[in-house]
Amino acid sequence: MGRKGKKSKGQLQLELQRAAEEQQRHEEKERLLKLEQDTLAKHRARLDEELDSKEKVLEAERLDEESGIVARMKGERKQNLEYEQAKLQDRINWQKFISCTSRPNVAFENEITTYMTLVREEPPIEIEDALRKCRESEEIVGDLMELYCKAKEEGDTARQEWCMRYIYAVRELEVEQIDEATAYLLQYIEKKEANNAMQVFLQWGQQNDDIKVGFWGHLQSKGFRAKQIDHPKIQITLDMPKSIAQQSVGHFIGVRSLYTTYDSANGKDPSTMSVGGMIRVDLLSIPPFSKKVKGWTIRQMPSPGQELLRLPYPNPEHQTGTAIAAQSCKIEYKVPSHVLVGRSPTISFWDTQEEKWSTEGIADISWEPDSRKISFWSACLAAFSITQPRHLDLPYRHWSLRPVAPLLCELKIQAARYELHFLISEDGLRLKGPDEPELQQVMFAPPEEENNPEAGGTGPVQPTPGGGHKAPRIRSPATLLRELRDCGLNLMPEDGDAEHLEGYTPKCAETQARAYSDLSEIAAYYDIASSRHNKSLPKERALVRIRDNPLYDEFDPLDPDCDTDYTSILFFPDKSCFVQSLERITPCAETLKAGHVTHASLYLCFAKVPEPPANQADLLASLEVTCSSARFVESVRQTMQLMRLLCFV
Repeated sequence: MGRKGKKSKGQLQLELQRAAEEQQRHEEKERLLKLEQDTLAKHRARLDEELDSKEKVLEAERLDEESGIVARMKGERKQNLEYEQAKLQDRINWQKFISCTSRPNVAFENEITTYMTLVREEPPIEIEDALRKCRESEEIVGDLMELYCKAKEEGDTARQEWCMRYIYAVRELEVEQIDEATAYLLQYIEKKEANNAMQVFLQWGQQNDDIKVGFWGHLQSKGFRAKQIDHPKIQITLDMPKSIAQQSVGHFIGVRSLYTTYDSANGKDPSTMSVGGMIRVDLLSIPPFSKKVKGWTIRQMPSPGQELLRLPYPNPEHQTGTAIAAQSCKIEYKVPSHVLVGRSPTISFWDTQEEKWSTEGIADISWEPDSRKISFWSACLAAFSITQPRHLDLPYRHWSLRPVAPLLCELKIQAARYELHFLISEDGLRLKGPDEPELQQVMFAPPEEENNPEAGGTGPVQPTPGGGHKAPRIRSPATLLRELRDCGLNLMPEDGDAEHLEGYTPKCAETQARAYSDLSEIAAYYDIASSRHNKSLPKERALVRIRDNPLYDEFDPLDPDCDTDYTSILFFPDKSCFVQSLERITPCAETLKAGHVTHASLYLCFAKVPEPPANQADLLASLEVTCSSARFVESVRQTMQLMRLLCFV
């Protein structure tokens, strides 16, 4: 084969020129193609913008036109509700009237202040008298709490603050009354029977009372040793170290234990809540005893404001570097039977300087579930309580609401610790589960209500797991949720709780109000379930799923095979719409369903579907709120609003 000749310089230049021309033609072609694509994209964007602007104009006109319809329907709903509530309130007022109670009417501020003034003008002498007045005051607190719950349901923040202000004031008055009686006791302590060691043991109340008091006094200024103070009647035990006397030199020592099922700091610490009541342990100075001089009894009277002298422990004037850690006090008391206590509870004391709960200096906490006694060692004497984070039962993992009978629906919530079951009716809210022993008092009515035909808030007597029969307990939504909070189960979260939960932002108030109002109107006929996509949406949007359920069947909203049986609804502050979102598909598809548009209310979304069903007229008639359904709809709305179901799921 012949040898291939080498290209000449001219040939190489010619090839290079042709390659350059080809590259230039290719680049020009790409430039023209890109120019065409950019022009087409701009044209499409302009068309989309014009179409979007046109759709926004049409949507604004549509929402403006529908706002009048919605205002009329919501106004009729409000009138029907007010009419039904007025009839119910008349019956309640009549029951209160025939009960002939002498308690002040807490709806009037002047009656509350008059009561408090009269109580202060007659200070009690005996502890028994003080406890009797405290029980009377707690009845007034109960009335105020009822008013608070009503304001909570109505979203009246100012009224809630007003109620809580007087609840705090009345309970401070209760402690004042016990302090007055304790001061009198100390003034005349020598008249009480003392043992051979010159010690006085006194206790008032029973182990299950809401308020109970124990007192121990050492009627000598010397000779104090480490002492166990046992009050078996009220189930309170204290171990006082010898350093108590060393830091209170020159004083006759008294130790008062005051337990109340409420705490004076409820709600003051925004991140922590107390459960199981509060035990206040005070180290008191017993004043000098009276003297007999020439037939006269001379008694030194304390100056005003010094009737009850509390001694600090530890005393800053006698404190050493190791005194606090080495000489702690042991405190033990019984926790009420209705309180849920975890395996490793936290004990805190109320720091009056910082206005918050503190665990500093508290150790060796022991909880005995069988006896329901809790004990701990503390480096100081103060007001103690079991505490837990307010958000302990948040967030909700999922929830669902389904009709089970005419104007009756069941709400299931999987909270952080428990799965809870509620029944919502026109009479209010009822707890159905979990079947925990601590929650029995919330779930079932006491015997006096079961046997009283005039007692409200109970359902038909039903068999219980233990083989007995009890009447279910029904309360207004806020009342029952408050009782659950007293048990240690907080299902009334606030916006501030979201700060402690990663990835949660409360939905805006307007979106929540619209969603809860609209969803409550369909709760009697549709299953309503949470969506996992709701958390990822902006705070102005909220997503739920619904499913038609006219036969009250039970479906599993978490079953992937049932995903397409549910329709997703997207709520905005001023509108709602059906969207294409499915649980199994991520991210959330916020695109409107084919043929659908946004409307000013969920009712109008049903009324103006592109392809109405054959029973459209009957369906719309059933969704209208009438006098017969107004109270049920309001119970559902209040329950969803109080639990903040769209914010913490």
